[in-house]
Amino acid sequence: MLDNTHPWFRPLYRRVLIVAVCFLWLVLETIGEQPLWQIISFAVLAYAIWALLWKYEPPKDGSSGNGNR
Repeated sequence: MLDNTHPWFRPLYRRVLIVAVCFLWLVLETIGEQPLWQIISFAVLAYAIWALLWKYEPPKDGSSGNGNR
């Protein structure tokens, strides 16, 4: 699903920003009282936390993660 070994995910701030956006989406759905979308946004948030923060390992190919190859 998510290729968390991509060099774009190397900087911590990008991974945290993605998780923060997912969290804000969950908050908006909670305020809007949409139960189906609350469940969906919670699942996306949980997956983002798991894949980008918990399970993340930097790429071992030596790339700097700045997009230049």
